[in-house]
Amino acid sequence: MKAKLTPVVIFVLIAVMAVPLFTGLISSRKIDPIELASLDVGPGRVIRITVEQNSQQTLSLHYYVEADGQTVIDHAFFGTLPRTATPPSFVVYAPASGSGGIVGIAQAVVPNRIVILHDFDSGESYPYRDATYKDTDPEHLYPYYEEQDAIEARGEALFMRLQEALPDTELDLLRTMGLRPLALPEVQPVAEGAE
Repeated sequence: MKAKLTPVVIFVLIAVMAVPLFTGLISSRKIDPIELASLDVGPGRVIRITVEQNSQQTLSLHYYVEADGQTVIDHAFFGTLPRTATPPSFVVYAPASGSGGIVGIAQAVVPNRIVILHDFDSGESYPYRDATYKDTDPEHLYPYYEEQDAIEARGEALFMRLQEALPDTELDLLRTMGLRPLALPEVQPVAEGAE
């Protein structure tokens, strides 16, 4: 009777030790994004910024746009930072309510360089990359992403609208596509003897 229990006991022990290890490996692959900022950009309008690790050395920054409790832009990539970077803060450019629904977001360390644009009136966003599917179920097919030229043209058009709405503000647009490295805060050395 003992001979029959030994393989069963060994199997149970292996299963008890292997299941947590296996599920830990699976869950470690998908990291939930961490919210860096929730920017109020008007009544019922929010732009949330999240970060997630995309490699050993860089972090991916994404944005989500919500209007009246609905997510209208979901998980749009807009830049990378070194993994050791201090979390960035952001500046919002939202013209007066009579100027339409265009909003620009810049990093606080480079407050005149716009990194995100969204027009709540038209629903257009930059650098959001639209994905389409030939089937109605995106789980089964690879998406067809929007062409780079179309993204850049939309960004330029949105930026012109923001400049028209804020004529007294000198702004620039981060046009670098691809990895879109963002600016790092400059660290000033502390002089010896200074407190």
